[in-house]
Amino acid sequence: MSDRLILLDIPGVLYSASSATRLGGTPDSGTLKDVRFFDPVALGFIRRLFGLAGARVVVSDYWRRGIPAAILQQLDLQVEDMMPPAPGGFGAEIAAYFAKRPAPSAYVILSAAPDSLQPQQLAHLVSVDPAQGLTPDGFRRALDVLGVGCPSGMCLDVQPHPELAERLRQLQQLARLAPERFGPAAPAAAPATLFHS
Repeated sequence: MSDRLILLDIPGVLYSASSATRLGGTPDSGTLKDVRFFDPVALGFIRRLFGLAGARVVVSDYWRRGIPAAILQQLDLQVEDMMPPAPGGFGAEIAAYFAKRPAPSAYVILSAAPDSLQPQQLAHLVSVDPAQGLTPDGFRRALDVLGVGCPSGMCLDVQPHPELAERLRQLQQLARLAPERFGPAAPAAAPATLFHS
């Protein structure tokens, strides 16, 4: 078993409301066509996590059989193991998993439904907003939990400068109050000719 694990709760992390809008749906048809609805950005973050941290992925028992297992194989996530089925949600599955094997030196729990986690699991949690999925900030926090530094250039600060954020807020307010100022511009006047015929 790897020294580091990513305990991955797939819904809300690898597909979200934001990715559903971008990609045109969510993976809920029960067919292999669902692969196209997984967020490629979030998948890239997971792949970077196991690449940088040497971590392996453990997922819910739900993904063990049938179409979900085939989808998981298509996503190429370096899945090391599946959690055993356990009533009580993702937190209960994690507890059942670690009841059968020792916890690694470092592990991160990526979940959009942290309510099912047990108190001792919260220190390892990176809570993901199901509207956004896994973001650069979540990726950085996961690296921190795994005890891995973020390589320069990969973890750039994506937050706008406060003055820029304030200016954007002002422009948004102006667009609501005076939308005509942001409509199509009037056609430009024909340029004056320098030479007369």
